[in-house]
Amino acid sequence: MKVFDFTEVKHILKLAIPLLLTQITASLMFFTDTVMASRAGHVDMASVSIATGIWSPVIFSAQGLLIAITPVIAHLFGSSKNNNNQAQMVSTLFQGAYIAAAITLVIVCLFQFVHIPLENLDLETELHDKSIGYLNYVVWGILPTCLFFALRGFCEGIGVTKPALIVSVIALLANIPLNYIFVFGKLGAPELGGAGCGLATAIVQWISLISLLIYFNISRNLKPFQIFKHPEKPNPESIKILTKLGTPIALSLLFESSLFAFMALFIAPLGSIAVAGHQVAFSYSAVVFMFPLSLAMAATIRVGYLKGVGDLDKLKYSIKTCFFMAVSFGTLVMLTTFFFREQIILIYTSKPEVVALAASILVITAIYQLPDAIQVMAAGVFKGLKITKPLFYITFISYWPIGFTLGYLLGRTDHIVPAMGPQGFWVGTVIGLSTASVLFLIWLKFTMSKLKLS
Repeated sequence: MKVFDFTEVKHILKLAIPLLLTQITASLMFFTDTVMASRAGHVDMASVSIATGIWSPVIFSAQGLLIAITPVIAHLFGSSKNNNNQAQMVSTLFQGAYIAAAITLVIVCLFQFVHIPLENLDLETELHDKSIGYLNYVVWGILPTCLFFALRGFCEGIGVTKPALIVSVIALLANIPLNYIFVFGKLGAPELGGAGCGLATAIVQWISLISLLIYFNISRNLKPFQIFKHPEKPNPESIKILTKLGTPIALSLLFESSLFAFMALFIAPLGSIAVAGHQVAFSYSAVVFMFPLSLAMAATIRVGYLKGVGDLDKLKYSIKTCFFMAVSFGTLVMLTTFFFREQIILIYTSKPEVVALAASILVITAIYQLPDAIQVMAAGVFKGLKITKPLFYITFISYWPIGFTLGYLLGRTDHIVPAMGPQGFWVGTVIGLSTASVLFLIWLKFTMSKLKLS
């Protein structure tokens, strides 16, 4: 059987390129936050790292729960040539919106206690105050963020990936001046430093939601669905199905994002230089991760569609093609990271101590690009198949008992080698991601051997 199919490459790239540009644009928002905060001072940049270390797991978990909308819509869309599924697809979107509202209430309640973890980190006073300031502002953007995920999931489920790109560009263009205004106190605004990035982010999330709602009202692609002409009441059974499918995804993203979050939190007591060096490496890694992630998101859409169509042979070719592309992109990013690490770091900072630390970390991050590309692609394929339990088990085992535990032992203790600091945590991450990639491939091979489509 051939390794990949050129026709499938075309289909996947058609989906993946707008997704990639969307993800890069979204990551550039985090990049601009980091760079803008670094211009205010290394403490401000460190505060963004600490705050996003807490905020990111929250956002990724919410997104994970709502990602279930995409494969469900894709499956319905794939089988719609034999059945009229438009009403069911619209209903799925509305039930996803109700889930988004419920998530918002939970997060707002939890954030009443956000000061507790920060007070137990033994942070420098200024670093503590700016970190909690960021969080107090950014939480105002949680409702539009969750609703945006639901609307985006519908678009991507029917293979329409450009709207999210357009909205992301609008968001980035808004984020840059808003950061400038609130970080440095321009146009009469207070000078908030790193905390200003949180306020800018909240405003941008409302801009993003409004922009996507406008698209839904004027798009010719979405006009046949008449989405807003037939509002749906909450359907407990549909909400249960989406929640059951999305919960393992949410937990897997929580395990992954919290791994990096806890890395930042446990590195924090080592001082602002250590945090800043870690933040440079993490910010860059978040940007380049968008390449394999976008391919995986395209795989979810394509696999979900082909499963709905019921073409098993084409589905298998598509999955093989997805992995071929993931390995190719992973290798490219790995080599780029290794050979151009010094030039990459200078984009963020020229402070000698931070540059030296970040350079040593980027060597390590270069290594994990390939296994990371493989494991995220496997996760994308499982989502498309609507088989999400493996995501829960594999990510938990790989990231925490293996990745974080080993990282902590290497980074903060002398039990294995003399404490390595931030580098030790990244070594643990490499081993954890490599474990995940192997386990995912084993489970996927078993799944495909048993897979039958109706």
